[in-house]
Amino acid sequence: MTKAISRYLIFEILPAFFFGLVAMTLILLIWRILSLIELVITRGVPLWQIGKLFWLILPTFLELTVPMAFFLAVLLGLGRLSSDRELLAMKASGISPIQVLWPIGVVAAAIAVLTLLLTTFARPVANLALKKELYNIAKSRIGTALKEKVFNDDFPKILIYLEEIIPPGNTAQGVLIVDNRDPVRDSIILGRVALLTTEEETNTLGFKLFDGSVYEREKNRRGFSQTRFNVYDFKLDLDELTGTIKRKATGPKEMSLRRLIKIIQEKRGQGAQAIPERVEFHQRISFGFAPFVFCLLGVSLTLLPGSARANRSWGFMLCLFWLFAYYAFLSLGKALGDKGILHPAPALWLANVVVGGIAVYFFLKALRDSPLAFQTKLEAGFASAGQFMVKLRKKKKD
Repeated sequence: MTKAISRYLIFEILPAFFFGLVAMTLILLIWRILSLIELVITRGVPLWQIGKLFWLILPTFLELTVPMAFFLAVLLGLGRLSSDRELLAMKASGISPIQVLWPIGVVAAAIAVLTLLLTTFARPVANLALKKELYNIAKSRIGTALKEKVFNDDFPKILIYLEEIIPPGNTAQGVLIVDNRDPVRDSIILGRVALLTTEEETNTLGFKLFDGSVYEREKNRRGFSQTRFNVYDFKLDLDELTGTIKRKATGPKEMSLRRLIKIIQEKRGQGAQAIPERVEFHQRISFGFAPFVFCLLGVSLTLLPGSARANRSWGFMLCLFWLFAYYAFLSLGKALGDKGILHPAPALWLANVVVGGIAVYFFLKALRDSPLAFQTKLEAGFASAGQFMVKLRKKKKD
């Protein structure tokens, strides 16, 4: 194959790739964008911090959309060549499916490297930075740290319920605080209204509650005492919240690849299985090879006999179907790996093996220029239906 044809095939899929990347990323980001807009409107978070949050959540979505956009690009780009009979002309000129696959495979290798960089480096670093940035926002604008109509349990042995947070987030109505820090007694504080404040010097979060009651119960006695108040001050140490966030930030999804491997080795040395860490490790590596699977599958689907009749909408349908199949197998494998039913390695490589095996079968069919079995039966059915309609029209004319 000449370099001109290789460049022609590559530049045929690149526009569709960038279009699919932007479109799919925006579709997946739409709910996050709405949440970020809510932070600006109701919580008063400045736009520069919103931009930083958006930048930090982007790698998580690009990890998914880069391989997806590449698969769509192969189907749309080569599908256009197939529908215009250009691939058929290439076959007639002696260009084999392997020669068509080669330049697309070079692009797949570049996409695979980019995906591996996202899964192994960019996404873990961004996730860790995102948690730290959310804490900084929560600390400076305490209303964003507490959610309304849910029980907030970020502080150890403290449960906080807020019926409504009034913008910009420093006033709350319908406040319930359950305090279990005292080893002798438990306290329940109810307040009609509360002012939320933070003190930089003492690093504390303060609740100034109005018009409420305090219920106290000693753990070794029955019954409780009630005390009414007009104003009640309740303070929490924000360092406790910081410690909680730091402990959560050590999860496998936020670990660097080197740290992840080290934790796996340490746990194995202690006789532990390290299932969450091994699942995360194999998920990062296996997903980096998804572009090769999508490359072979996309090229095979467009080279199969009968694909010339497929239009662009058919390409979108094929893309959605096979992406759904791939991520269904990926989710199944992850669930089996998390539960310890299947070893993490085969569990997380299940999608690549199954869909890749189907792609190899399709490509062998394309090499032999042989239609699929169901495709032959479908075409025969359409032909029989056409003959029946012709006979029916002749009878009506007679």
